[in-house]
Amino acid sequence: MIISILWTFLLGLVFLYTQLLIIPAFSIASVTPNVLIPWLIYLVWTRPKKHALILAFIIAVMYDTTQPDTFGMHALVFCLLVLAIDAFRKPFEVDSVVAKLLTIGLANLIYSVVQNIIFGMSYGFSSSLMLLSLGGFLYNLLISFVVFWSMQLLSKVRLIIVHD
Repeated sequence: MIISILWTFLLGLVFLYTQLLIIPAFSIASVTPNVLIPWLIYLVWTRPKKHALILAFIIAVMYDTTQPDTFGMHALVFCLLVLAIDAFRKPFEVDSVVAKLLTIGLANLIYSVVQNIIFGMSYGFSSSLMLLSLGGFLYNLLISFVVFWSMQLLSKVRLIIVHD
């Protein structure tokens, strides 16, 4: 159990560094996608809620240290997402594709709404903020589908070494 938690934490660090170093190159119209959302969804689907909540909080606080103007926003949003995703996925089967698709949509919607409210309260609600939030939601949704299903595919790959 400790090894799987450590492995998940290291995977979270890889996604954190990817978010900080590589993903800003893919920003479109000042909208940068967040690859930590699909990691978070994968985390909740594969780990117990208690471990997912702790790991998501630690990675989110580490991500928040790079953005001091909204410090704590990602920790709050990620903890809310863990609780919402865990409550949402319980009635579904573990391998339900529709449930995973709906979870990706729900997680991105919650992230966008909370981010829009926080930025609106900080900088004022305007039409440009609404357009950026809508663009961010759609862009995050697209990136989340690609990253989450890539993680699902890679998690099913097994390496077998046979000595002849």
